[in-house]
Amino acid sequence: MPSNDDVAKLQRIIDERSGPLLRFLRRINNDRPHIVEDLLQETMLRVWLHIDATPHTEEHIQAWLFTIARNVSVDEARKRSRRPQESGGEYDILNHSAPADPMEVVIARESMLEAYRNLPPDRRKALDEIYLNSRSPTDAAHRLSVPEGTAKSRAFYAMKSLRTAVFAK
Repeated sequence: MPSNDDVAKLQRIIDERSGPLLRFLRRINNDRPHIVEDLLQETMLRVWLHIDATPHTEEHIQAWLFTIARNVSVDEARKRSRRPQESGGEYDILNHSAPADPMEVVIARESMLEAYRNLPPDRRKALDEIYLNSRSPTDAAHRLSVPEGTAKSRAFYAMKSLRTAVFAK
């Protein structure tokens, strides 16, 4: 349970430092102004979680807070820049209308099966493990005896090949 001193310390930090921190976050996140207040909240949450580590001098408190705010911004930017999901998912499905007649369904199915059969064995195995057997990329990589990134990459390119084969016809 937090002590009254900790609560008072956090309240003082919020009252005195929120303005400068918000301006700092706006400046370093000028391409993402819509998330600045969220970043400030995350910064204050981290301050609260480490309230016992608060420096004792005013200069050190300021540097400590700005370091936390910068780290929160960097973490958020990294999260957003991560590689998108391997599959196109619903986007691909929504952007292609349903076939008009049953014959088109058969043709699409046959195209996909042919493309699946023509996949390189390593990509087909990765696709099977991750998508058909619903394994995590880590589990699939372990079962295939390859690094996780390799398993994910193989499954990604397998899906890309299948998508191209089905939607190209």
